[in-house]
Amino acid sequence: MFFKNRNLVIAGYLGLLTLLFQACVEPFDIETEIFESALVVEGTITNQLETQEIKLSRTFRLESDRPAPENGAKVKVVGDNGSEYDFDSIGEGIYKSNNPFEAQQGVNYSLNITTIGGRNYASQPTMLSGTSTIDNISAIKTSQSINGQVQDGIAILVNSKNTTSNNGYYRYSYNETYEVRSTYNVPNKLIFKDSVFEIVSKDKQDNICYTSKNSQDIILANTNMLDNNNIDKLPVRFIAKSNRILAFRYSILVKQFSLSREAYEFYDILNEISSSESLFSQNQPGFINGNVYSVDNPKEKVIGYFSVAPVDSKRFFFSFTDFYDVSERPPSEFDCTITRPEYPADMGVARLILLIRSGAAQLVARADGSVSEEGSGPYRIADSRCIDCTLYGTTEVPEFWTE
Repeated sequence: MFFKNRNLVIAGYLGLLTLLFQACVEPFDIETEIFESALVVEGTITNQLETQEIKLSRTFRLESDRPAPENGAKVKVVGDNGSEYDFDSIGEGIYKSNNPFEAQQGVNYSLNITTIGGRNYASQPTMLSGTSTIDNISAIKTSQSINGQVQDGIAILVNSKNTTSNNGYYRYSYNETYEVRSTYNVPNKLIFKDSVFEIVSKDKQDNICYTSKNSQDIILANTNMLDNNNIDKLPVRFIAKSNRILAFRYSILVKQFSLSREAYEFYDILNEISSSESLFSQNQPGFINGNVYSVDNPKEKVIGYFSVAPVDSKRFFFSFTDFYDVSERPPSEFDCTITRPEYPADMGVARLILLIRSGAAQLVARADGSVSEEGSGPYRIADSRCIDCTLYGTTEVPEFWTE
C-alpha cells in the first residue's frame, strides 16, 4: 500500500523500484531529494466479535529499507452511540483493542489518534455498509505467467453472494498456513561437551511444523458490471507448483470485507499506482485523499483510510497429492547433502565442532566404519534447515487444523 507524489514516497514503492532498477543495464543510486514525513493509517474494524487492529507507520525515504512504525500513540475508536474502545500498542506500529468488540449497524465510528509527539488525528465518521457472504472457496490446477515465465500451480478461487440489490464493493485478505516437513526425521542430536562428542535424545520432535503468513497484496472486486451482484470464481491466490508451501498440506483462511464506494475507490487507486506500469506514468494522480486528517493542522498530509466493514471468512484445505503425484513434490530449497567431516584429524574436529556449536548443521546418524562419498568421519551430518523445522515454523498443531 503506497504512493509517490514527486518527492513523497510511502511504503511499497521501494520494492518496485529495487526490482526495476536492478533490471537496468547500468544501475544507479536513487536518493530522495526532499522528504516529507506523513502518518500512514491502516485500519478496518468489523462486525465480528474479535480483537480489532489498527496499524500506524510513517512514510519512508526511497533509500530506506522499510517504513518506520509509529509507536507510543494513544489510539481509540469512538461510536456516536457513546461507545469507546481503547487500543494498546503491541509493537511495530500495531495496536490491538483492549477487549474484543464488534461494530454495530447504524452506528457511526471515528478513529482518534494522538501520537507520542502530541499530534492529533481523526477520521471522518463511517458506518457498516453492504453485506459480505462468502459462498465457497475452491482450488484448481492452472497456469500463470510469473516474471515472464509460465508456471503450473494452484489457483484459490472465491465465490460470494450479495443478498442486497446494491452493487457490492469488496476487499479480500487471507492468512495461509502450511505444513513443513524436515527432509530428515532424526530423533537424536549431536552435542560437544567436556571435549567429547555425545549423541543424546531430542526433547521434542522437530520434523513436522506449521507456518502462517498474511497476504500483502491489495485484492479488490466489485459487481458493477455483473447482472446478479455475485462474485464468481475470483482468484485471490496463485501458488506455483514448485513452491514448497504446497509440498504437503495447505490451508487458507479468506476474509471478504464489504466496503463503501469511497473506501473501494481509495484502495483501487492505491492498487493502480502500485503497479510497475504506472510508476513512471505522465499522469501522476497527486495526493490520495483518504478519510483520516490532522486535527491540529488541516494542511498536513495524512495517508490512509479507516473502514467499518461487514466481513465473512471461510477456511479451505487441500494437500499436494489432491492435485499431483507424490513423485512431483517440490524438493527442499536447501542443500541437504549429507557429509562426514573427518575425525580425529584436527581440521575435521575443528570444523565439526564449529558446525554443531553454531547450529549450522545437525546429526543425521552415526556412520559405520566404511568410507563413502559422504566422507570418512564417524557422524553423518546435514544442514540444520533440512532437519529442524522449528527454524521456520512451530511444532504446535493449529486448533483449526484437519488432515
